[in-house]
Parts: sequence; structure tokens; C-alpha cells
Amino acid sequence: MNISSNKLLLAIDQLSEIGYYVWDDFVSLEDVKNLVSIANEGRLSGDFKKAGIGKQALFQLDKSIRGDFIQWIDRGSKHEIVKKFLDQIELLKDKLNETCYLGIKDFETHFAIYPENTFYKKHVDRFQQNAHRVISFVLYLNENWEDGHGGELALYPSGTIEKVQPFAGRLLLFRSELEHEVLMSYKTRYSITGWMLDKNMDLTFLP
Repeated sequence: MNISSNKLLLAIDQLSEIGYYVWDDFVSLEDVKNLVSIANEGRLSGDFKKAGIGKQALFQLDKSIRGDFIQWIDRGSKHEIVKKFLDQIELLKDKLNETCYLGIKDFETHFAIYPENTFYKKHVDRFQQNAHRVISFVLYLNENWEDGHGGELALYPSGTIEKVQPFAGRLLLFRSELEHEVLMSYKTRYSITGWMLDKNMDLTFLP
């Protein structure tokens, strides 16, 4: 499995300089369709759960802050397309580690569905009490997405604002300490969201 060397170099430069990188066509539209189909299967079978905020003892549900539903992705997934995506992220993780010396050990990821008229208010992914998230990533799975559908991810680097449209096949990479929010989505919005970690997943309970 290959990753474009030109885009990888751009990702490294922009993560270092401005804290984020938008990688278009990270996966094909055919892969997007298949991943959405898998997400919808999980939705119908009740595998998606209301997402909360915080971690461990600080975890809470609050629909006034975030409105998405999530299903964690198992590394042993039975779906070949999911395994293919996880392999791509594993390779990307290793490449970023080799070049940026980020100390990344592992990653975690889940499907996310934002129903109509939901959002996620401004926050950072790197918890103060459990600061193991280094790089955040979001793969968007929304075909035929238009400006009026909302659902942009707003990033706040250095006091500015940058809005990223959730177009199908687009991967957004950003540093996990960067403030961001999901703006109101007026149409059901699909993605795969994850974090590259500086500890193995089974050790992230440690400070």
C-alpha cells in the first residue's frame, strides 16, 4: 500500500508550520460508499452510541456541547475496506513518526454520525488529565456535500479561523492541541475520526 510522497511531504510541512493539513482523495469514492454502507449497518443494528465529552471519571453526556453518535472501530474488523483504511493510517502514522519524531505508538478510531441539526462546540482533543493524543485525523464520507449543508470543521490556529468542508474522501490531519469545532450540520454527516497516540491504546489510562 502506497501513500503519495508529495502529499506526505506537504502534510509534514503544514503540520509543523500551521498545525493542520487537508489531504484530498485520501480514499476513493468507491471506498467512501462502502464505508458509509458499513456505518449504516451499525446504525441500524444499534451499535452506535451517543458520544460524550471527557474521559474516564470525567466522561459525561451533554447534547448542548456535542450531538454525534459513534461506533468504535475494532482492529479485527471483518470488513476488508475497514482493514484497508486502518492499514493506510498505520502506514501514515509510521511515516509521520519517522520524519517528525512525534513519539507516536498507536492510534484509535471510530465512525461518527452527526444527525441533522447537530454540532460539536469548540474544544481540543488532547485532554489535560490524559494528554496522549498527538495527531487527530478525520476521514470524511459525504458525497455530494454542498456549502449550504454546513458541518464544516472550524480550526482556530493562532487566533484565526479556517473552515474545512467535509467532502467525501478528504482526510484532515491536525495537532490534537489545536482548538476546533464541528459547525451545525443541516444534513446527516458521516466521518471516521481518530487520534494518533504517544502510548499504546491499552496504556492510555495512565497519566
